[in-house]
Amino acid sequence: MSATVAVKGTVFVVRYWKEITIGVVFSLILMAGLLLGTQSQEEPKGYINSPFGTANVPPHIEQWKGLLQEYTTKYGIPEYTDFLLALMYQEIGNSQTLDIMQSSESVGLPPNAIQNPVMSVNLGVQHFKTVLEDGQKNGVDFPAIVQSYNFGSGYLSFISSNGKKHSVELAQQFSLAQTEKQGWSCSDWRAPFCYGDYTYVEKVMGNLMPTGIAVGSEDVSPLGEQAFNAIITEANKYVGWPYVWGGSDPHRGFDCSGFTQWIFAKVGIKLPRTAQEQYDVSSKIPPSEARPGDFIYFTETYETNKYITHVGIYIGDGKMFDSNGSGIGIHDIHSPYWKSHLAGFGRVSH
Repeated sequence: MSATVAVKGTVFVVRYWKEITIGVVFSLILMAGLLLGTQSQEEPKGYINSPFGTANVPPHIEQWKGLLQEYTTKYGIPEYTDFLLALMYQEIGNSQTLDIMQSSESVGLPPNAIQNPVMSVNLGVQHFKTVLEDGQKNGVDFPAIVQSYNFGSGYLSFISSNGKKHSVELAQQFSLAQTEKQGWSCSDWRAPFCYGDYTYVEKVMGNLMPTGIAVGSEDVSPLGEQAFNAIITEANKYVGWPYVWGGSDPHRGFDCSGFTQWIFAKVGIKLPRTAQEQYDVSSKIPPSEARPGDFIYFTETYETNKYITHVGIYIGDGKMFDSNGSGIGIHDIHSPYWKSHLAGFGRVSH
């Protein structure tokens, strides 16, 4: 009988080895999480603000900032705290799950198997750090690293072999290849790109508000609080994207005037296509009167018979949001290069 029992036991183990393995792994992680949960969640000292801005998230996400700071500091990436808070909001939205960084699948568990926020953050921050380091080793841009949090590490290798810069088109190519490989199909907005979310980067970056921009007052911008906030939120989706000559939408990328045209269209302001044309239709204002949401214009940044060759969105404090040769982002208008090419400021009515 004992031999029979042993054989049956062996059959049981072989048949259910996956379930047993997952159960053991989950038990070990749960024990670790409970131990971690007893650690202090005080805000760490010396926190460095995110280079991508401040998370613009609702209270049920903001409440986890202290916990995130603890673990980003522990793993040596404190400057990514606000970024990861923005990523967290994209991951869970308004759901009530306690797997707040959706870490279950990164350790081989079913979705939302982890229901301990401390454990989820601990594992999620470690996973992001691994993705970040792998991306840096592969020489890819930061948007590619962000997208790989959704697509998986295979996307880093794919981008590394395709110019090293993320774009919506490349994300769609990767998604379609994986969709066909898995034999999947879908009928929602993603179709036929059913693997992951090829718009993930835009959504995460859209949850960030650039640091140092004053918001919350009608006096901040002549456009008004709501319109200015909407412009900055939209612009921030594309931080880190490369400059693309002739680009005027997320599918092709952006040049300087294509970027301003796209951004302002989101608040109902229709602009002509080129920097010169945008200069022509704006009301000129002296530098002393420039406020966030105004345009800043430059001349002779390349050879042409046009007077205005570059345009950006002035955001205050000597900074502009624009698409230039270094990519889309926030740049210092007082740098020697931009000072030498400054042509003036302009304003459009909302």
